[in-house]
Amino acid sequence: MESNDNNRLEDLLRKMYAEEDIDTSTLIDEEWQKFEAEHFPQKRHSWGWVQIAAMFIGVLMLSGITFAAVHVISNIESKPKVAITDRKPDVKKVKKTYGVEVAPTQKAPVIYNNVELGQIMQYIADGYGVKVEFRNEAARTLRFYLQWEADDTLQEIIDKINHFEKVHLTLTDETITID
Repeated sequence: MESNDNNRLEDLLRKMYAEEDIDTSTLIDEEWQKFEAEHFPQKRHSWGWVQIAAMFIGVLMLSGITFAAVHVISNIESKPKVAITDRKPDVKKVKKTYGVEVAPTQKAPVIYNNVELGQIMQYIADGYGVKVEFRNEAARTLRFYLQWEADDTLQEIIDKINHFEKVHLTLTDETITID
């Protein structure tokens, strides 16, 4: 390396004594590049364990969030939508509301014997999560005998009550209308 530098220095001195034009800008640039290469080696970026751990945690969190989102969406889409007429009674809700067993269980039906239709319909409305509307107020005080089974659908209950001549029940959206 030194002999190469000496040769360049000799060449430079010859040019000076020969009074030739010397391009100093290229010489300075060349020398600066040598100096820079010797004293400031280019650093390659190396990943430390902290950066690797942070990247791993980020990827793990992102995949967890994605998994959760897919799971929630698939559960929402997979739940079968039950028609209101096929709805089964929510026995726990009725028992919680009234504090006593007024809704059927798998073991025993509820038998309403000589009970007003208004009271029966209130229990049924609470059990099936619907509203009741009496258009015929006289029907509210009519007394009925009704056997309410735990596996009865809302439509089956309406059909049972519609067998009586004095009332007519219709189901529209979330409301049972009694004429």
